[in-house]
Amino acid sequence: MAYTDANGVDLSGVTGRLIQTVDLVKSPAPQAIATDTVNGHVFVLQVESSATVPEGNMYLNRIDRLTGAVTGSMQLKGFGHGLSMGAEPAGTDTYLWTEVGPLHVTMKGGEVSSTFGKAVTRFLFEPGTVLDGNLIPQERKFTPPGSTAGTGPFLDPVNNRLYVMYHKSGKRHFTRYDPAAAAAGSWVPVGTTFVMPAGEDVTPDVPSPYPLQQTLVSQGFTVLGDVLYAYQWAPYDKAANPTTVPSEFPGIAFLTSYDWATGARLDRQVVTNADGLTRREPEGVAVEVDPATAETRLLFGFSNTVPGTTGSRDVTIGWYPTKPAVDGIKVLADWEDLTLEPGVTPGAQPPRGRLIALAGTTYLQLRGTLTCTPGLTADSRIATLPHRLRPTRLTRQNVPRNNNTGRCVCQIEADVHGALWAYGAAGDNAITWIDLDGVSVAWR
Repeated sequence: MAYTDANGVDLSGVTGRLIQTVDLVKSPAPQAIATDTVNGHVFVLQVESSATVPEGNMYLNRIDRLTGAVTGSMQLKGFGHGLSMGAEPAGTDTYLWTEVGPLHVTMKGGEVSSTFGKAVTRFLFEPGTVLDGNLIPQERKFTPPGSTAGTGPFLDPVNNRLYVMYHKSGKRHFTRYDPAAAAAGSWVPVGTTFVMPAGEDVTPDVPSPYPLQQTLVSQGFTVLGDVLYAYQWAPYDKAANPTTVPSEFPGIAFLTSYDWATGARLDRQVVTNADGLTRREPEGVAVEVDPATAETRLLFGFSNTVPGTTGSRDVTIGWYPTKPAVDGIKVLADWEDLTLEPGVTPGAQPPRGRLIALAGTTYLQLRGTLTCTPGLTADSRIATLPHRLRPTRLTRQNVPRNNNTGRCVCQIEADVHGALWAYGAAGDNAITWIDLDGVSVAWR
C-alpha cells in the first residue's frame, strides 16, 4: 500500500537514476554515498581490499554527477568500513564526514570479517593524497558516549543537521548535532536521540525466488527532517541452500522509514529500482537537493559486478522524488542530448531523451532524428544515453527509417551501459536516417 511521508517520499513509488555502473578505483563494493551538488560531485566510499580489512583502509572516490567519470580519489588509512558519510560543500572545496579509528573488529570463523571506525571526523577532500586516521589529532575525533562499536555520520543538507549512528546497549542509536559546532569541536546533542526499536532486523515475509537469511543486514541510513530511513538487505541464504541459490543473485533490498519523535515505523518497502543488474547488492543511502530542479531526493546505491571480472564492483545510484506529479506526470529526467557515434549526425531536431512516470510506470521517451553517413549496413551502435536515462534491462522499440524497397522500420535497443543500437540494416539496404519521435517505452 502506498504511503507518502512528511517529506513527500513514497517508498513504493517511482524512482529515477543519478549514475549507473560507474567503475571505482578499487575492486571491492561501494559502502557509503554522499553528494556535493554545489560542485557537482558524487562521493563513494569503498573498502580498499580484503587484505586490508583488519587495518580498516578505505578509498574515497569522487565522481562527476553528470558524466559518471571518476575525477579523483583519496586513500583513507585506519578509518573503518564506511557505514555512512556526509558531504559538506565549502566554496569549491568539499569536506567529508566519515567514521575513523580507533577501530572495532568483528570476527567470523576465527578471522577478521569487518573493521569499523568507532569515532567520527571531518576532513577536506584532497585528490591523490593519503590520510592516516592514526595521525588525526584526538580533538578532531568524536566518539559518542557509551558507544561500543562502529559509528556512521550523515549530513542533512536541507535542514543543516549532522546525524551520528552508534551502537549502545546492543541497539543502534542516532543523535543529531549542529555541524558547525561539531566541526569546531563542540558536540552538544540537538533534541532527542532516536533508538532503533527491537525486532526491526527480522527479515520480512516477502515473495522471493530463493530462501532469505532471517536477519537483515544494515546497508546505511539517512535522515531528512524528522524521518529516518534505514537501508537493509536480506541476502539469499546460500549457506543453507548451497546447490539451489546462485551466487550472482544476492538477495532483496528494503528501505524502511521511521518517525524520529515516536520511533514508530512509517513504512517498509522492497526497492525495485535497477532490477536488471547482474549482482545487485544494496550499498549506501543519502539525501540531496537536485541542483537542476531544487527537488529534494532520497538516494540509494547498488553495487554490481564489472563485466569481464569476477570480483570487481561498480556503483549505481537511484533516487526517490519528493515532489508530486503534475497533471499525472512526473518528470524524472528532463530532455537531454544523446551522445552520437562517429558517422551519426543530428537531423533537423537533435536526438534527445527523458524519463517520465505516468500511472506508476516509468517511460523512456526519445525525440529527434539522426542521419547515418554513408549509411548503416549492419547492426550498429548509434548513440549513448546519459546516466539518468540508462535502463538496467534491455529496452527496445521499432522506429521509422528511410524507405528502401519497402523496408521502412528498424529496431532500436538500449542496454545497461547506455549504448543505443540500431538493428535491421543490411549490405543491400543501408539505413541512412532514423526517426526517434515516437519512442515511449517502459523503462526499468
